[in-house]
Amino acid sequence: MRNEWFSPLDSKRRVGSLLEVSATEAKINLTKAGTGENTWILGTRLPVGEVNEFVFIDCGQLTILARVVKVWLESGERLSVDGFDDSTPNNNPIGLVQLLVSVDVETGINLQGIRQYPKLGAQVYAAHPRLVSMLAEGIIGMKTNYLQLPIAEMPHDSSVAIHITPEKLFARHCAVLGSTGGGKSFTMANLIENVHNVGGKVLLLDATGEFSNLPCTSYYVGEHPQANRSSKVTYPHWLFTDSDIRALLRPSAQSQAPKLDEAIRSLKVVTQYRQQPSHGLTIAANNCLTKSGQTKVSFERAVQVISSSQQPIPWVFANLAEQIIEECVWPTGGTAAKPNVAIWGGRAENDVGHCLNLIARVKAMAANPHLKWFLDVDQSIKTIPNIIEELCNSSEGKVIRLDLSAIPFEANAREILVNAIGRKLLSCAREGKINHDRPLLIFIDEAHQFLNKKIGDETASFALDSFGNIAKEGRKYGLNVVIATQRPRDVPEDVLSQIGTLIVHRLTNEKDQEVVRKAVGAIDQRSASFLPVLGQGEALLLGVDFPFPMTVKIKTPQNRPESYSASFSSVWHTNRT
Repeated sequence: MRNEWFSPLDSKRRVGSLLEVSATEAKINLTKAGTGENTWILGTRLPVGEVNEFVFIDCGQLTILARVVKVWLESGERLSVDGFDDSTPNNNPIGLVQLLVSVDVETGINLQGIRQYPKLGAQVYAAHPRLVSMLAEGIIGMKTNYLQLPIAEMPHDSSVAIHITPEKLFARHCAVLGSTGGGKSFTMANLIENVHNVGGKVLLLDATGEFSNLPCTSYYVGEHPQANRSSKVTYPHWLFTDSDIRALLRPSAQSQAPKLDEAIRSLKVVTQYRQQPSHGLTIAANNCLTKSGQTKVSFERAVQVISSSQQPIPWVFANLAEQIIEECVWPTGGTAAKPNVAIWGGRAENDVGHCLNLIARVKAMAANPHLKWFLDVDQSIKTIPNIIEELCNSSEGKVIRLDLSAIPFEANAREILVNAIGRKLLSCAREGKINHDRPLLIFIDEAHQFLNKKIGDETASFALDSFGNIAKEGRKYGLNVVIATQRPRDVPEDVLSQIGTLIVHRLTNEKDQEVVRKAVGAIDQRSASFLPVLGQGEALLLGVDFPFPMTVKIKTPQNRPESYSASFSSVWHTNRT
């Protein structure tokens, strides 16, 4: 059986003895490594004195699992490996090992930390890959029958799979990190396939469209070539919050923001009362609400009605610039000798002057064809909030993919959209539509494009922090995130600090490595030293629920993402001929 523990102290797997021990490390004599020859047991190669391999150190009833981090020869023996003849080298290699956890020899129960240190001369044994995988999985001694997802395998033994419970992977959020080409996309696809196979619910924010091969329902935002009437979706501007609109238009806080808020409120009144003749409002031919010289009571009554509405009220973005001008009126009508507070006064040209740059931005955006995917869209197109509501209310496991690849990088609209999606998800969680009986996983690819964003300048800046809030409080609702990025240093610290599980592929940038070291206390300098040299698909699996950092080989997903590099040689060769 895969989960049956057996003795780690097999005399056939003995590799040496203990030479020196400290609180976190030990030196061992690698008796069998001096010959330089491979050792085999039942057709399987036995690793003897190889860096990044695991060993067990005998402590009596307990044993210590350790990892080899360095191997060398003392100076007097360094030339023993430089011979050109066929004679067997006569030397005594020394290995430095990192002490990981104490393990009960008979039961295999992980005792967390080092409970008992070995004596000098204690025997050292090469760890069987199956035992290492069982300790990494943490399933020994479990009373609850948890699901186990086969996400990885041992790097040098593909026959030994590594199964991780969804609770360990996702309950404290998860991050997939690594440089380009390290295997992040395959890992994301692997995780999504595993969640789908066991009946979980997933919302995937696909920034580049490379996950189109996944078995899921796909929706496309923007003018995507694969989008049709049923799969095209939008997030209309009138569903954005006031803070989203401010982040988009960046009004000054003193003079422009109040006029912008009033203009949006007036346009909602126009939508609500345009078809009603007896409302006491003056709606111009351009569908803007006229205020200059008009009575206030009818408008205030209309505002009370729309404020009490349970449904969002559409408003026309194309009319916003003209409506801002209509808001630039004196608060009191009449004359200086006989003021009338019941009506608005005439046009306040100074206010119009203060709003000119805001009006210009609004007009430019209304005319920008790259923003038509969310400004004044066809109201019959399905909206992203409705899709989120349906997914949250569904009792079935499903995967929904939102393809964002067709959204241009204009006016920070991508970032504002993803921030609005995050706010909607958190709102659903707070309303009880997402809970521990109906959990939802949010996968965010290329997360550095959307997180840690602040729009505007020093005088008017807007933080896009919805996923930071999900990282902080989503767990208690059953709303968890899985982020993937090649730039960990661009992910905000308040998000990364809440991540409980990291799957770290190759990282060559020292700043990125430092971010990982700070994010999870379990990783140390020894474990981090392997990050720049991990092979494609290999990853360091670590987190608060894992007993020790471990290098694994992520299984190739059945539906591979379309993340291929250009084939320069074949294309250029064809063009040349």
